[in-house]
Amino acid sequence: MKSVKKALAVILALAAVLSFSGCLRYTSNILEVTTRPNMGGNEVNTTIIYIDPSQTPEVQTTSPLIPEFTTVPVQQIPEVTTQPVQQPEITTQPAVKDPSSWTTAEILKFTTDAVTKTKAYTNKLTVDHEEAFDVRVTKAPGGKLIMDAADGIIASVAKPSQEVLTFTNGRTTNAEGENVPLLLPKRGAFTLTADGIATAYAKKSGNDTIVHIQLVKEVGTLTDHPKHNAASVGFLDASDVDLGTITLNYLDITYTGSTMDFVINSDGYVKSVAYKIPIHIAVEAKLFGMTAAGECEGSQSETWKLNW
Repeated sequence: MKSVKKALAVILALAAVLSFSGCLRYTSNILEVTTRPNMGGNEVNTTIIYIDPSQTPEVQTTSPLIPEFTTVPVQQIPEVTTQPVQQPEITTQPAVKDPSSWTTAEILKFTTDAVTKTKAYTNKLTVDHEEAFDVRVTKAPGGKLIMDAADGIIASVAKPSQEVLTFTNGRTTNAEGENVPLLLPKRGAFTLTADGIATAYAKKSGNDTIVHIQLVKEVGTLTDHPKHNAASVGFLDASDVDLGTITLNYLDITYTGSTMDFVINSDGYVKSVAYKIPIHIAVEAKLFGMTAAGECEGSQSETWKLNW
């Protein structure tokens, strides 16, 4: 009886981790890139008006004692109506805001535009992809001894991986020519919305712009997927995992705050992006008519570097 429970504990841990490591799927739609028009300067024509005053009128006297003034018609000085000289209307192009002062909405738009533009790139380039898992069993029948054993098995299965991918005309393939389900640079659209962002900031680094986004906490199940993780970094889908004789009663997945760190170049293309998806899994399963529950937590890390 105890040996069956111990075996079940290990299998449950492996089932949770293997489903986590093998079934990330991404969803999104196509977005258009919005570009800003260049602002031109205004030409200012300044008109200078020259005023030619008339001559001073002559004065005649008729008597040395009684000065009798005879006035001659005074030549009328033309009434000059001066138009106010128009001040040059200075239209200055809005200075580019320091990214560190951007609002969450501005950061999101900038990032979305960069992702969309990158996915629309049609020439050939290579992509360095790294993926790693750090998962630990935190609850299992049998206590610490079983958890340590499960952790050892998990570590032997969920090993870090590295690969060089080829991106051509929106299609990413590995060395075997197989399509790779990337979020970047070609896997539908980046459809994250502002209500899915817990914190965000941007800053300059040389000619590049660094963007950091942390998502809000979300909970998913076998059938209910997290909205914001699915719209940006992906989500765990264990609905089609073959567990053999194991029947899952539930698999609750808590995304405690996924993060994305983008490096975007001066041309508006994504140079690299690093995802970290911290996760807590609570699972209950049935095997040989026995029910047992287990929990594990950890994170998935992925880095995509586009070699422009």
